Amino acid sequence: MKLFLSYSTFLIILFVLVNSDSSAQNTRSFFSVTGGYSLPVGEMAREKLDDPFAGLTGSGYFGQANYDFRIARWVGLRLSGSMNQNKTNSKPIVDKANSYAEILGENFAWQSDVSRWKLNAVMAGPALYININRVQLEAHVQAGKVWANSPSVKLVGTSEGGGEPISVNLQPASTSAFGLAGGASLRLPLAGNLFFQLSGDVIGAEAAINDVTIHAKRGSFDFSEKVSEKRFIGVVNVGAGLGIAF
Repeated sequence: MKLFLSYSTFLIILFVLVNSDSSAQNTRSFFSVTGGYSLPVGEMAREKLDDPFAGLTGSGYFGQANYDFRIARWVGLRLSGSMNQNKTNSKPIVDKANSYAEILGENFAWQSDVSRWKLNAVMAGPALYININRVQLEAHVQAGKVWANSPSVKLVGTSEGGGEPISVNLQPASTSAFGLAGGASLRLPLAGNLFFQLSGDVIGAEAAINDVTIHAKRGSFDFSEKVSEKRFIGVVNVGAGLGIAF
């Protein structure tokens, strides 16, 4: 992610130096890169009883690249590509593991090891522009493809009464779906064609999770089960970055 942002920033500065004589009044295209804070929305973000995936996703960070082509003064087309990585909250899986412990009639202390949620998207759609002197307000709606990778969660439970430990593992899974997005950005001129950008986007999709296995074993006891459901996944991204007009 850091390499992506550093490389993109270098390209922007290089382009500005090469095209510093261009007039801002004649620009028809905009390229920008942003990064910042990501917050999950949808069923993955809200805890719910008897759903091991509800509440599993936490906050994180994102990187996004955008290209706008202005068709007329107020209207254009926008293409965006984004990458999200969000924390994983192991509590829903711990709650599920405790339901297995109740069957055994024991109490367990849990140690967890989790990976991150990942959500990538490519979106395209119309954009509107409002120019106030050299400051520009941009708003857009988009549609496209969303790819999501659910995390792995590994739990090891130690019984208060002793005996064998119990292992509970959520296997990672990948899914893709048609998605929608919407947002806005505020562009503030810096020097030449270079501008500073504040942005906010919402990206979401109704995605199917098929045959995701929760492995739960203790000795001869096997509580493993598969989950196959459709649910809404999404993120709200708020960040800042740099861009060029050309």
